[in-house]
Amino acid sequence: MFSEDTISRVRDSVDIVDLISGYVSLKKAGKNHVGLCPFHSEKTPSFSVNSDKQIFHCFGCGVGGNVFKFIELQEGLTFPEAVRKLAERSGIRLPENDRNFSQEQKTGDEKKKLLGVLADAAYFFRRELEEESGSSARSYLTKRGVSDQIVKDFALGYARPEWDSLLKFLKQKGHSLASMQNAGLVVKRAESEGYYDRFRGRIMFPIRDIADQVIAFGGRVMDDSLPKYLNSPETPLYSKSNVLYCLDKAKEAARKYDHFIIVEGYLDAIACHQHGVRNATATLGTALTEGHLRLMRRFTKNIKLIFDPDPAGIKAALRSFDLLAGSGMVAKVVSLPGGDDPDTFLKQKGYDAFSSCLKQAVPLMDFVLSQVVKEGGGTTIAEKVAKAGDMIGFIAKLPTSIERNHYLKKTAEALDVSESDLRQELAKAATKPASVARRNEQPAGSARQHQRPKAEEILIHLLLRDETLAKTLLEEIKPEDFSDPLYHRAAVKIFAALAKNGTIDPHKLLADEGDEELNQLISYFSVLEVDYDDPQKHCRDCMDLIKQRDPEKKIKMLVKAIQEAEAQGDSAGLARLMEEQKELSRRPGRKIPGK
Repeated sequence: MFSEDTISRVRDSVDIVDLISGYVSLKKAGKNHVGLCPFHSEKTPSFSVNSDKQIFHCFGCGVGGNVFKFIELQEGLTFPEAVRKLAERSGIRLPENDRNFSQEQKTGDEKKKLLGVLADAAYFFRRELEEESGSSARSYLTKRGVSDQIVKDFALGYARPEWDSLLKFLKQKGHSLASMQNAGLVVKRAESEGYYDRFRGRIMFPIRDIADQVIAFGGRVMDDSLPKYLNSPETPLYSKSNVLYCLDKAKEAARKYDHFIIVEGYLDAIACHQHGVRNATATLGTALTEGHLRLMRRFTKNIKLIFDPDPAGIKAALRSFDLLAGSGMVAKVVSLPGGDDPDTFLKQKGYDAFSSCLKQAVPLMDFVLSQVVKEGGGTTIAEKVAKAGDMIGFIAKLPTSIERNHYLKKTAEALDVSESDLRQELAKAATKPASVARRNEQPAGSARQHQRPKAEEILIHLLLRDETLAKTLLEEIKPEDFSDPLYHRAAVKIFAALAKNGTIDPHKLLADEGDEELNQLISYFSVLEVDYDDPQKHCRDCMDLIKQRDPEKKIKMLVKAIQEAEAQGDSAGLARLMEEQKELSRRPGRKIPGK
């Protein structure tokens, strides 16, 4: 969307220490500034910011990057949103000559109109609740135990039973019927001219996006009439598959406590917040979706699910497994005793009892196992076969062999059947997609860091740390000399920057979107302080080790790098690696593996 020149201007206009100091208390420590990481809970500072290189990195949770990455993580923004926010902060006007700008501007203007009409509707509903006409609604909320402070904090409102009270108010405010209809607030009459209010005679719950803007409404009746809940329809602003109720209020608490709590309704979510459980959010009449997970992933990878304890709730929990198994999220299930929903349980038992239940949350797969094989040991052989088949279907979708082995063992014990028989059935099933396996593989830079070539690791660190030293090595070592795929990609970046600009600017080496593993490596090495007594000697020793390495091993590593490039769809990198492979294959006595 933005040119490299525009991105560079915005990036260079912001000092990373000044930016982060607005969110984190930083203290100078050597070449870095350090503080408590805003992205995970810690007592000892492991979060470092390097002013010279304009990069941050946390040695505790591993996140790192430049000013764009920080604001993306801190405020839950996409990359384009982060560019716009920092441009606004620096007073930089973004260019309007993009080929899609006119259409984007038109779309943006339409969205502003819709946000305006929704904001006025929220004001109207809130005012109606406070006036005499809202007395029955206030009584209902009091009866449900909703405090005055929560009513205010969540801007709850009331829609009168009349057919056009909101419509008349919005007309007076200057909004068009088209805007009202596009915002989902009015409905066109089927058999006559005109429109009428969608929401009538209901308690109103404003639904906000992650930026705290009202984008839709939910309405609940105060009696037994149906439908009990009525939500806004899908609009240009609102898609129930991509919105979670009160995520705007829960996101920072979720980041602090490193998990979200997912409930199934407005009042359950509100009850959680009223009783101090501020990382609770709710789905809006739909099962969890990839869009919901994408939103939550910005703040934490951990979620605790509280489903209604009835059969429908249990089915919803089981249905969520397919989505969660390959998502990279860590899901647990909370069971509330007595079949209570969170709203009822919190009113009757209070925060401490609820907190105790949260601590007893079980992994989603354990919950699945308990539901599928309930009383499995005493069932008939036919029932055992059926339940084993169900469990095999779940187990096959688990992302790692460790998990699959663990639950095979537990299932065999629960059903009192042979583990080896279950393994044979799992082999037959073979339902695990390759895409799930690839998505859930550990990044090479995390659990397997110790397996990487140490000489290459030290050399990359020295190249990023000492630009003068890097320049002297340009003719002596090349990216293809690095056998490890990650260090190879880092070397490509470093040498390309030197060739193009004659300088290494680490924060400009970071890809704005894409290779997160490489970004983390660059941010990590940029703030890592190691006292090399003789950097040149270390550099020379590392180069000697790299050059002396068995060429056959290097060829095998190159093949691995080619496979990674193919999996990532990196056509440019693939072409370069294939050329290196050809060059190596021309050397006497060399044979490319697999050929």
